[in-house]
Amino acid sequence: MDLSGVTQMQLNDIAKLLNVRPRQTLGWKTPEEAMAMELAAEGLAKRCT
Repeated sequence: MDLSGVTQMQLNDIAKLLNVRPRQTLGWKTPEEAMAMELAAEGLAKRCT
């Protein structure tokens, strides 16, 4: 697949859409929520936005 015509902003938008989509395998949490919970459990602050 040739992504040369796709901008970084478009790729970022797609990634954001995927990361806020609830997943059955995560107990219907979003990947973003699951990561935040894991970081909190490890005592680490969320540093990504």
